Amino acid sequence: MLTTTNAERADALAEYIHQLNSSRDSLDRSVYRAAHKQAKEEFDLENDPALVLAGRGWHPGVLGIVAGRLAEKYHRPVVLISQDELGIKPGSGSARSVAGIDLHALLQQCDDHLVSHGGHAAAAGLKIEDAKLESFREEFCELVDRQSNGAPRAAELRIDAEVPLGALSMQTVSQIEQLAPFGQGNPRPLLCTSDVRLAEPPKPMGGGGRHLSLRVVQHDVAMRAVAFGRGDWAERLAKVEAPLSIAYRPVINEFRGRRTVELHLVDWRVEQPAATH
Repeated sequence: MLTTTNAERADALAEYIHQLNSSRDSLDRSVYRAAHKQAKEEFDLENDPALVLAGRGWHPGVLGIVAGRLAEKYHRPVVLISQDELGIKPGSGSARSVAGIDLHALLQQCDDHLVSHGGHAAAAGLKIEDAKLESFREEFCELVDRQSNGAPRAAELRIDAEVPLGALSMQTVSQIEQLAPFGQGNPRPLLCTSDVRLAEPPKPMGGGGRHLSLRVVQHDVAMRAVAFGRGDWAERLAKVEAPLSIAYRPVINEFRGRRTVELHLVDWRVEQPAATH
């Protein structure tokens, strides 16, 4: 699409890409719902050190995305396996980890249960026969528990700095952008701000209300914030009347020629009232 010089061809390709993306988004939601339902109904989400979930016909192209969302939600490694619908071929799996758990090392130790595997500490892929699924699940969970040394499965955010919203000028965020390219080895800076309130009720956005749009305010400075993949926060946030502490990554959003500072919300919590003596 980007290389063609034919405008009609570019339009047709853009529409095709849009259709593919809509289809992928639908597959993503379908697999997420099925995997999430299985996790809640068949596993102990309080105590299981990892989640190994499997379903027939789950589209292998979205397994990594869904595994990442579930790993972030439950703060533990997640393996999603798409089993062959006829039960003839090995299932294809995708795994995502959390800080402190090395997936590559774990899968090497589970090699006897797998047809093949590859990846790195944070993300991996694998193939497995249906008959080996249960034994793999047991050993994988046991190894995760051992590697984590029984540490509590709680999310941990490493905040780079606490700043007031008023400090996030276009110039400041442009300077942050100079630290790019951002990625696994160079994550975009994570900031936090306290004593923040919602200027209006949060609004779901995107297909199926998967994402969330908010407007936050601190000391008369208001900014737009977006929480990608966290549409499930809408109901809880709408009930909050107390000030919030928010963790986010500031970005420059360009829309129709207008550039503004926008916050990509990572997490939030209600501030506790100060203790009185």
